Amino acid sequence: MEEAQVLRKGFALRQLMERLSVVEDLDFWRRLQPEAPITEHPWKALGDIPAPGRPEEARELAARLRHEGYFQTGPLVPEAMIRQMRSCIEAVRKAGFPPMFALVYDVFYQALAHARPTLEAMLGEDFQLVPNFWVYYVETKDDGKGFEPHRDAEYPDTIGVDGMPTVLTVWVALTDATPLNSCIYVVPIHRDPQYPNALRNLRTGGQRIALEDIRALPTQAGTVSCWNQYIYHWGSRSSQRARVPRISYALYCQRGDVSAVDDVRLDPRGPIGFGTRVALICRSLYRYSHLSIQENEDAMPLRAFMARHGVPLNPSRAVGAPPSTART
Repeated sequence: MEEAQVLRKGFALRQLMERLSVVEDLDFWRRLQPEAPITEHPWKALGDIPAPGRPEEARELAARLRHEGYFQTGPLVPEAMIRQMRSCIEAVRKAGFPPMFALVYDVFYQALAHARPTLEAMLGEDFQLVPNFWVYYVETKDDGKGFEPHRDAEYPDTIGVDGMPTVLTVWVALTDATPLNSCIYVVPIHRDPQYPNALRNLRTGGQRIALEDIRALPTQAGTVSCWNQYIYHWGSRSSQRARVPRISYALYCQRGDVSAVDDVRLDPRGPIGFGTRVALICRSLYRYSHLSIQENEDAMPLRAFMARHGVPLNPSRAVGAPPSTART
């Protein structure tokens, strides 16, 4: 199969479109994982999650975010949730779907509630989710690897006058991430000579980085890692000596008091029904595909599927134009 026919993370577009009728069958997903609920409002039963640790810890994380461009919490997500998320991902893979489709289950959204107090401290109480989702499954073999070196750099002007980001990448580890199974590596922004240019030019690479300034981020399961749009980072090569695969998922969050950066955003306390979830999953698969697929007429059924569930994809939308708010 030609590269242009395969999604960036290796799932064939045609195979996905042939299974759209299964994708939107709620009963199929419930039968696949009977112990994992799918409700209209995954956050409703949780209530407010108390802020972890001491109040000054949030200030320490914010100072780290300004100075180094990233921070990591301690393990926040309860072990029972982590086990259920891993079980969902394994079941979805066994059924022949990309791991992304595990996001139909409530537990992935409920887990984010445990990061909510930290995210409120960084982005304000009215922050919004930007559902550019991805679920990562890096296998324990020598050719397994995470995402190549890059800056997320999807949106310009996301550093406020106070030095704090208005958009954060939020990355949740579901297994321990180690140098052997593809932990994240970063170049702290104060050690990156090209970082100032990256704030103005979203295509800025990392050709001038000194190797000794690269920092590995071994991460315990349940930890939440966050970074800004312009820090240079990647997932390393895995190894057959790794004990477990590296499993994680990620999305963006943005301040609620600034212009929406993308077409779709979610209220982290509101409903997110099944139809919206499957459309957002397909949107992310489509969004991070090769450009040739995005322009391919064969992808029109996928666009129609997303529109039917209220999540249109409009990659040409100018930043700052009114977004849609996904609801069911």
